[in-house]
Amino acid sequence: MELKLFAFIEEILSSLEDRKESLDQVSKELEVFFEELLYTANKGYININSRVKSKKSLKEKIIRNDYYQKYDTKEKLFDNIPDIIGLRLECRFIQDETEIYKFLKKYFNEKVEDIEDYYYSACNPNIMLDLGSKQPKEQKNGIKMYRIDGKYWGGQRPINFEIQIKSLVNIFWSEIEHKIIYKNYNYVIADAFYKDIMKAIKNSLTTIDQQLLLISNQFDMGDTTSLDKKEEQLENLLSKIIYDIFAVRIKDSIGVLVDFRKSCEAIVKYVFRHALGNDIENYSNNLILGFERLRKIDQSKIDFKEQIVFEREPIFQNECTSLLGSHIKECINDQFQWSLFFRVLFEIELDNNVEDFENYIQYYIEKIYCKIASNRLSSNFTMEETQCILDTLMIQFVNIFIQVNSVELLYDNVVEQIIRIMNIVIDALYRNILTFEQWEKEQDIYLTLLELRLFTLFNMDIKAEKVLDFLERVRYSRSNIEMPKGILKYIYKL
Repeated sequence: MELKLFAFIEEILSSLEDRKESLDQVSKELEVFFEELLYTANKGYININSRVKSKKSLKEKIIRNDYYQKYDTKEKLFDNIPDIIGLRLECRFIQDETEIYKFLKKYFNEKVEDIEDYYYSACNPNIMLDLGSKQPKEQKNGIKMYRIDGKYWGGQRPINFEIQIKSLVNIFWSEIEHKIIYKNYNYVIADAFYKDIMKAIKNSLTTIDQQLLLISNQFDMGDTTSLDKKEEQLENLLSKIIYDIFAVRIKDSIGVLVDFRKSCEAIVKYVFRHALGNDIENYSNNLILGFERLRKIDQSKIDFKEQIVFEREPIFQNECTSLLGSHIKECINDQFQWSLFFRVLFEIELDNNVEDFENYIQYYIEKIYCKIASNRLSSNFTMEETQCILDTLMIQFVNIFIQVNSVELLYDNVVEQIIRIMNIVIDALYRNILTFEQWEKEQDIYLTLLELRLFTLFNMDIKAEKVLDFLERVRYSRSNIEMPKGILKYIYKL
């Protein structure tokens, strides 16, 4: 006697055949709608493909996902298969995938009342997309992909469809991976090996995508002669050269290769943009000197196991730089990432180690301080009061820096986030604190706000009691402070 499973599958496949004509019609309608929508969007879109799930594919899915155990009727099964119709929006580059997703999210802006997380466009209320869930979604193979569930309402029951947004390299890779790994049920002795190879191929294709994007952007920009663009291009080149030079020496010295690309970018920004100034003639001359310096480093031997030695005790200009510099100096020979960052910096810079160290610490503090919106405070406080408030906030930042204790705090993208958070705190302070006396009474609220926001940024441990005390303090003060969602999650620990 045949298993009940196969009788159920035959019923489903027969139902699929009965619905095929209407599904083909809906598939075509969806294809035309999204093609017309994206054609004028200018988001890298190049093509669209649609398909109705085949009998063979549906049968495999039912068995693979145990749908025959989850759904006891064909109606329930069709209601819960997310990709009975599939649409693939094809674009040029991986970056374009995000742009197309953002465009769809902006276009489908009307909330569906009775279906959570689904949105529709006023142009066609019958087409609804799940834009409330996190994107891109992580696949079983660990690769992330934009995969959006949708519903088409053309009759008594909605028809499920799925949208995938894929760049050319991801289309190429996923087609191979789908056949070799995902739907290859032959027993392969070196299965893990093939998966590793496929991941390596994916990484290589991603690199190719980035290179093609750079070429495309270069043509789009035309023959730009701006200083900023020249600096950016030269700095990218220098970062790669520095990484290549030191990567070999790290491997020779400690036996393993460490990823320190972000450190190289931060060092190049400091050495060739800040330290050398913005004059185009001097910048070009100093870059030539920089290349010569790198050539000499390439011929030298560096031992990354040795401790960094300072010629004398560093001298700092104020409390902020003293706190920060003293902390990093303590870590520099105990923690490898700190040692690596400053060893590379000291090798490139021409001064002695201690002067290079003093200069960099001063540069880092000034980089943050100069971009704080101090003018917001000056309308409520005197110059001296404003200075005092800013100094207090900067000291608090340095204390948080010491607790986080990560070289990532020196990276440009992280510094931008730090500055953004500092300015959010200053904006809250500006809106709620009107006198210096009030600041002296309630400054703990804003110092704690800065701490909680930065700790959340770095996924640091925060005691739930601390968050509750902070919220109670804000409520008591009647301050109007926006609470970031990331802070509230710590309350659930109670």
